[in-house]
Amino acid sequence: MLAVMSSTIDRDTLVDKLSGRDCHYCDDGTLSSGTYKDNTAVVCGDCDTPALQLW
Repeated sequence: MLAVMSSTIDRDTLVDKLSGRDCHYCDDGTLSSGTYKDNTAVVCGDCDTPALQLW
């Protein structure tokens, strides 16, 4: 999972850049914006694994 520690990075830009990409954790999944444990995230629609989670 990608960890982001700097507030200088635009959150929406990160989400937009990852959305639509292939999931690296499963064979057929595609990443989409959503939530994971009540946080903004980019999550695989097939395996529900977050590729990005923002606090």
